[in-house]
Amino acid sequence: MTALVGIGLYSPKQAERLIGVKADKIRRWLLRDTSPAGPLWQPEPVSLGAEDTLSFKDLLEIRAVEQFTKHGVSLQTIRAALANFSELMQRDYPLIHPQLVTDGRAVILRAMKENGDTAMTDLAKFQDVITEVIAPSIKDRITFDASNNPIQWYPDPDDPGIVINPKFAFGKPIVLPSYVSTEAIHETYLAEGQDVEIVAAYFGITKDEVIRAAKFEEKVAAGELLH
Repeated sequence: MTALVGIGLYSPKQAERLIGVKADKIRRWLLRDTSPAGPLWQPEPVSLGAEDTLSFKDLLEIRAVEQFTKHGVSLQTIRAALANFSELMQRDYPLIHPQLVTDGRAVILRAMKENGDTAMTDLAKFQDVITEVIAPSIKDRITFDASNNPIQWYPDPDDPGIVINPKFAFGKPIVLPSYVSTEAIHETYLAEGQDVEIVAAYFGITKDEVIRAAKFEEKVAAGELLH
C-alpha cells in the first residue's frame, strides 16, 4: 500500500471526469488486452497490485495520447513512438515530455542541437524530418521537475489556485492555499444549501476558496474544462 502513496489514484471514470477521455476508451487502451499488440502501457498502480486504477502520470499520458489522436496521429504511430522514445530516453510515460510536437502524422521530438539549430526526429521511424509542426496542448499548465517529469497540473485555465498534485488528496483536485479537496468542499457546499460561510468555517478556509472550489466542480460537471 505504501508504494501507492503519492502517485495519485484514479478510476477510469474519475479520469474521464477530469480529462474528457471516455472511461471505455481508457480501458480499451490500457486495461483490456483487446489488441493483438496488447495495451499501450501498463498503468503504474496496476503494476503495484491496484487493478482498474490509474496514476497521475497515467492520467496525463492518456491526455497526451488523446491530444495526438485529435491532431490526426494514429494509435499505431503512437504505439511505435512510445516504444522508441521510452528506449531512447530510458523513461516511462514519454508522451508527456515537453519537447514533443506533431505534424498531424507523426510524433516528433523537437530538440536543440549544440550548434543552436533545431533537430526534429520522427519517433516512430527514428529518422530526422523537416516539416511544419504544431504543439498540442499536452504540456499546458503542467509543472515539470528538472528531469522533465510532471509534478503538478493546473486543470482550470482561469484559476491557477486549483491544482492536481499526486502528493495531496490522492491526486484529486485541491484548492490553494488550503490544499483541501474541491470535491469535498463542493459536496459540503451543496449539503449546506450553498451557504459559503458555514462551509468556510467547517473546513477552516476562506470564503473565496469555497466559491472557487464550487465553481471549479461545476465547470467539471458541465464538461467545460474537457479538451
